Amino acid sequence: MTLQQVINTIEVIASNQPAVNMIVRNDIFRLNAAPDARYGVFAWLQGHHSGAVTDSLVRYRFTFFYADRLTADLGNQVEVQSTGIEVLTNIIRQIDARGLTVADGYVFRTFNERFHDDCAGVWCDVTVEVPAGSLCPESFADFNNDFNEDFMIW
Repeated sequence: MTLQQVINTIEVIASNQPAVNMIVRNDIFRLNAAPDARYGVFAWLQGHHSGAVTDSLVRYRFTFFYADRLTADLGNQVEVQSTGIEVLTNIIRQIDARGLTVADGYVFRTFNERFHDDCAGVWCDVTVEVPAGSLCPESFADFNNDFNEDFMIW
């Protein structure tokens, strides 16, 4: 399975989460340039991908983020972070259910950050293992045609 197929699978899974209204590709800080961001936001960042000649796996490493806007009194911080943990857990479990192995454990880290808006959220590092040279179990070739440009930040 190629890196592109893994990313497409992750984005399809994330887009099906009820709390996700926008996907930000490869840099959470692109939210700084999005005054019309539609929260909750799922974002991903590529890490170091690896493999070895002695095994038949390719390991794709990502950092997943979930962010949502804070209320003026910041009173929804824990609620946003709780939702974020739930959303990322659902995404990770569904990745694993699609035949892609989520390696090792993952640790959630909460944050407050000022993007274009004051936000709270959660992030975690995830390693997805796939057999080298395997084919994608399901085709998502039309994924980008299913959503308008407002859904994605490139």
